[in-house]
Amino acid sequence: MKLTDKRFWIFEALSLVCGEVTFCITAGIWFVLSQVNWFSEWIFQLPIVLCWGLGALFSWLTSKSINNITLRTYIWTNCVYLALTIYNVSNGDESIDGWYIMFCLGFAILSLPAFVLMTIIYAKIKQITNGIKALGMVMLTALPLVAINFMGLNLGIGKENRIKDVANEVIGMVDNFKDKNGRIPTGLHEIGTPFEEINETYEYKDYIFYYEPRKDGFYWLTITFGPDENYCYESKNKSWMWDCDSAQVAMYKKYDIENDFGDEADR
Repeated sequence: MKLTDKRFWIFEALSLVCGEVTFCITAGIWFVLSQVNWFSEWIFQLPIVLCWGLGALFSWLTSKSINNITLRTYIWTNCVYLALTIYNVSNGDESIDGWYIMFCLGFAILSLPAFVLMTIIYAKIKQITNGIKALGMVMLTALPLVAINFMGLNLGIGKENRIKDVANEVIGMVDNFKDKNGRIPTGLHEIGTPFEEINETYEYKDYIFYYEPRKDGFYWLTITFGPDENYCYESKNKSWMWDCDSAQVAMYKKYDIENDFGDEADR
C-alpha cells in the first residue's frame, strides 16, 4: 500500500498511540517492581513509541491490503525492537546484555495489550468514512494516556530520589565530622551512631554504603545494590554517578584521580 493513502496517516497515529500504551504499561510495572519512575525519562519512552511507528510504516509498505494489518504491525514492531536489541548487545556493555534480552522478551509480551487495542480501534475506524472523525477517535484514545503520563510524573519519590535523600544524610554526617575535627573520618565508624563498628560496608536505613576516603581530603560514598547497580558520590565536585556496575565505578574513580593529578601538574 502507498503512503499517499490518507488512511496511512490515521493508522500511523494509531500505532504511535499503541506505542504509548506499551510504554505506560511498562513504566507502571517497572515502578511497582523497582520504584524507579520512567514517566519523566524520554530516553525510555521515545524508543518504544518509535518502534511502533516504524512497525506500522514497514507493515503498510509491505502489505497489499489492510487484511491483518494490525497483526503484521505487531510483528514488524517486535522485529524493529529485536534489531535494536541486537545492536545494543553487539555494541554495548557485556555486563548488561542479559537486561537487553530480557527487555526484548518483555516488550513482545507487554505489546500484546496495545495490539489488541489497535485491532479493536482500527476495526471501528474502517467503518468511518470521514477522515477527520476517524482521526478524532484516535486522538480520543490518546487522551487517557496523556493523563496517565502527567500522573506518572507525580507517582511519588522514585528510587533515585530516595537514595539521594538517605545518602545526603550520611554526607551531612561526614561534613559535620570534618567541620568539628578538621579532617574527614577514616571510616564511618568514627562518626559514631548509627555506625558503631569498623566494617568495609555500613548499613543505614536499609541501604548498603561503602565509604572511601581520599588522600586529598575528599571522599567517595557508594550506595551498592550488588555488582551491577551502584550509585557513587564524589565529594570534591559534589557529583553523582548513577546506576552503574562495579567496573564503571572503578573507571570513574580512576578518571577522577587522573584528572586531579592533571590539575595539580597544570598548577
